[in-house]
Amino acid sequence: MSLAFPSRYDPVAMATAAKLRPLQDCLRPGLDLVFVGINPGIHSATHGHHYAGPGNHFWPLLYEAGFVPERLTAGDDARLIDYNIGLTNLVQRPSRGIADLSREELEAGAPRLRDKLRRYRPRVVCFNGKAIYEVFAGHRCALGLQPERLPAGAGFEGALVYVMPSTSPRGASYQRPEKLRFFRELKRIVDREVGR
Repeated sequence: MSLAFPSRYDPVAMATAAKLRPLQDCLRPGLDLVFVGINPGIHSATHGHHYAGPGNHFWPLLYEAGFVPERLTAGDDARLIDYNIGLTNLVQRPSRGIADLSREELEAGAPRLRDKLRRYRPRVVCFNGKAIYEVFAGHRCALGLQPERLPAGAGFEGALVYVMPSTSPRGASYQRPEKLRFFRELKRIVDREVGR
């Protein structure tokens, strides 16, 4: 399968990103929901927190959709575990965006992510951006709930998979109110899956 990804390697940006440390996953076994991002952005890696980029819609939408009872910021990312929500990325290396990641890096991230999901066994996995899931699954997809569960095995039925538009402000195809609609649908799915 051939998925096209733009490539614009910028040596200065690559050197800057190489000095930054990957973000720590916020994961534990049996979470209700795990959000999967493409990789840490430069701003997030510089500050050491997930979704810290200016204008990223993740944190406001998480609250507005009812996942958390208080307004959180990127500095609160480790606290999401208290709400049974985890965070990880397909690729650990920080960059300005997907165009700075090679196809090989993206494809190498898929088996590592699959292993994490198998180990931690969340009930629902949400891919924050369509391109992330398409690389992970190896096929094109529509936004929303996916027909497959993953990864099943060893007495584990597998997690439901949901794909939403990226919360990055670069994802201009969808405005914030439209993204909120996806967050609210995801909240209903998680609530149903965990029997709330």
